[in-house]
Amino acid sequence: MALLVIGVIAVALLALWYLEWVLAVIIVMVAAAFLVLALLFILGGLAAIPYYFAKRGRESQPGSYTLEQLKDPKDQERK
Repeated sequence: MALLVIGVIAVALLALWYLEWVLAVIIVMVAAAFLVLALLFILGGLAAIPYYFAKRGRESQPGSYTLEQLKDPKDQERK
């Protein structure tokens, strides 16, 4: 992820250095939007971890279930 951020910043700096100002501003704005979206994606993933533990619990174990152990969805809707 750090290399991606460095690459986006490098492209934005090269655009500022070699291109016309209008085109450079567009590229810098797109790069900034990309970095903000990447940051939101990472923070969203990190925010899902406490939600997972709150919903499932720390000691929950994945397991295999037989068809007899499953409850009928129609019975759950009635409750």
